Amino acid sequence: MLLKDLISKNKILFDLLKNVPDKILNHNVNGISENSKNIKNDYIFVAIKGFQINGSDFINEAKKNGAFLVITDKSEDKTVISTNKISTRLVYTILLASFYNKQPKEIIGVTGTNGKTSTVEFCRQLWVQAGWKAASMGTLGIKIENGLNKSFLKSPKQNLTTFDPDELYKELYLLEHQEISHLALEASSHGLDQFRLDSVKFTGAIFTNLSHDHLDYHKNIENYFHCKKRLFTEILKNNSSVAINIDDDFGKRLFNEIKNDKHIIVTFGKSSDADVKIISIKQNNQNIDLILEYKNKIYNSTIGMIGEFQSYNVVAAASICIALGIDANLIFKSISYLKPARGRMEMISSTHNNSMIIIDYAHTPEALRYVLNSIREIAKEKIITLFGCGGDRDKEKRKTMGELAKEFSDLVIVTDDNPRSETPSNIRKDIIEGCPNAKEIPDRNKAINYAISKLQKNDFLLIAGKGHEISQTIGMETLPFDDYTVAKESIKNIEKSKEAD
Repeated sequence: MLLKDLISKNKILFDLLKNVPDKILNHNVNGISENSKNIKNDYIFVAIKGFQINGSDFINEAKKNGAFLVITDKSEDKTVISTNKISTRLVYTILLASFYNKQPKEIIGVTGTNGKTSTVEFCRQLWVQAGWKAASMGTLGIKIENGLNKSFLKSPKQNLTTFDPDELYKELYLLEHQEISHLALEASSHGLDQFRLDSVKFTGAIFTNLSHDHLDYHKNIENYFHCKKRLFTEILKNNSSVAINIDDDFGKRLFNEIKNDKHIIVTFGKSSDADVKIISIKQNNQNIDLILEYKNKIYNSTIGMIGEFQSYNVVAAASICIALGIDANLIFKSISYLKPARGRMEMISSTHNNSMIIIDYAHTPEALRYVLNSIREIAKEKIITLFGCGGDRDKEKRKTMGELAKEFSDLVIVTDDNPRSETPSNIRKDIIEGCPNAKEIPDRNKAINYAISKLQKNDFLLIAGKGHEISQTIGMETLPFDDYTVAKESIKNIEKSKEAD
């Protein structure tokens, strides 16, 4: 693709590059990158100023590697294009979207503090049941159905909720080529703030909820909310489909701020003002009986999951399907067949004493409260909670999570999560301020084995914080680690020892 063709359909790119020499405009573009080490012959290099590294320091390296065009925010070098007031991150996103110029027809963005991963997966499953080729994209990677109706998961290159632009737009292009018509995509606050999603051709969006998280990045909850709001006010085009949880205070606020915009909005929740009303959520052992009302008609469903918050994720997915114009009767029948996402209230039965182990990604105070409250509703005996907090992340939430674990649990075990570059003992100390009587076991493997050894008949063990993750980052090292595998192995060893007795 020639540069002049690449920029021809976008006003920002055209205005930025229209005055470059004809030789450059007629140059073939083989690729685009923000990483100078990935630059090859006939590439465009976009020098982005990051939080730790400034791309401008690598312009010479990019040129040596074959960059024929360099773009940065500001430069005195006349061979470099300066964006001036336009964000280089935005320019980078637009360039990539123009280069990988195809995307699935229906793309729904799901944003909120909790529930994004489950909601995109529920959307995908509902669309597959309706007969479309569908995919979900986010924390778990990319999930699609193959020709034999078997789920196929493609892991992301980086552990990001919203992919980096170079991976994101390439994957959108590939999904369209695989004839995926419907895609549900996790829209993180970081991804929205950094313009990664600005060139995604969204046809709709879901707001799940908003609570304390990522304040190390956003500084305060107001900034955090405005990043989420960007999806609805700056990225969505007119006549898009929107689903909003109006039981959430920020969801209600969002609805009031955009209700006069030209969107098809379906609200959901227990509120009497909700379009899809949650009349009743009754938790049984491993099922939820859900009663909903839509347009004065009552719908009864049973879903094979635990947790009131999972019901909200199911209803969020159902609501966006209705906003997209899918028949409500079909959707409400289909939700009974939904299955939870990996590492989201994932249940493991401990066969020797009828106890239950649950693996969940809960790593925020609100998510931990949701999960523990759901377990308390059905727990007959003790609740054991095992968790840690990630290093180099929001420190304020650690004590609060400790307090919540103490409030809802009979035994709290504090262990390591992904300490990253922080000293692990300092992270555990912050948590234990909120639960002074907790058992501290730094090694997560030993902690899980200890917790399972303490399970008695009908007890519940919650292993929280890592969910689907299959690695643990300690210092500069990333090591294989999977809560689910460790728990299953521990149960197996206990069973063997009991047989030997």
